[in-house]
Amino acid sequence: MISNWLTAPLFLLMCLLALNVQAEPMQAIHNDWQVSCDNLNNCSTRNSQDGQDLVLNITRAAGAEGHSSVNIEYQRNGDEQSIGQPIVNRLQLDGKTLTFNHREWDVSKRQLSTTNRLVVNEFINIIREGKAIQLGGKSVSSQTAHPTISLKGLKAALLAIDAQQGRVGTKSAWVSRGSKPQSAVPAAPGAPVKPRFSEPHPLSDSEISGITQNAAATINNNDCSLEPSEREVHLFALSNDKALMTVNCDMGAYNLFVLGFTVSRQAPYKTEDLVLNMPFKLGEGEQSPELINADFDQKNGELSTFDKGRGIGDCGVSSRWIYDGRQFQLISFASEPSCDGYNSSGEWPVLWRTQ
Repeated sequence: MISNWLTAPLFLLMCLLALNVQAEPMQAIHNDWQVSCDNLNNCSTRNSQDGQDLVLNITRAAGAEGHSSVNIEYQRNGDEQSIGQPIVNRLQLDGKTLTFNHREWDVSKRQLSTTNRLVVNEFINIIREGKAIQLGGKSVSSQTAHPTISLKGLKAALLAIDAQQGRVGTKSAWVSRGSKPQSAVPAAPGAPVKPRFSEPHPLSDSEISGITQNAAATINNNDCSLEPSEREVHLFALSNDKALMTVNCDMGAYNLFVLGFTVSRQAPYKTEDLVLNMPFKLGEGEQSPELINADFDQKNGELSTFDKGRGIGDCGVSSRWIYDGRQFQLISFASEPSCDGYNSSGEWPVLWRTQ
């Protein structure tokens, strides 16, 4: 009896720990398809081709009952909008017209979507082995190609989602379906708790003067391309004994590169390079994101970066960090590797999120 009382709490503890383990985020390109999964195993995939007019986006949340969705959107701006035919009547799979039940799909002139799990599964079964979805009907001119969604790589992207969410071999898998019950799919991982920031006393004039004078004498910023007169220095209170200092270093066409340091607020003003430790691998190496277009909010202790891959902001990396009294911890990370014009507002796939 004693052993049973001991093992039961241990089992419950192991279950609780399992629920709070974050997944390793994943982002990959499979031919013409991009797949992204966050640390809660919520996944999305879409076709990614430069200059595309037609986009198919598929999402699936983690867990046995994970919600899924399909969204097809026509993006072209121009004369073709005036034709008047909704895209739902014109979509073809390898030359054969696709049919959509309007009671199961939300339909507008340029878009159709569904969150009905059975409808999503049926649609994926239909297109999974296909080559392309094309927007048929009248074109602007004989020289204008019909917008097309290449399905090359879709099956690999769906398989990657199955693997990430632990669906391989279960009845809920989109590609690698098996006989295991849907209940065998692991539950969604728990989201890490967002750290709390304690707002410190503001920097005094004497602290600002002492820190900046010391920085001018000790910090090596000879690698900066900006002229010394253009290297703006910004100081922010992190805690009652530490401050954040940023120095504008290099200016590109649409990105500002910044050096970051943590500095003690009292003499001898010990200065250390700011290190942002990623809780997961970033690309091939375990490198920290650069301080590009960095900003710091003194009220909530949040440091943000926004690294644009090109001027229109349709690709790049963004992150948000919060100071917990000892170091900066990641609270949000988004990445869009495909510079194809789809996410021009900077609303990139989120790979890391907190409660």
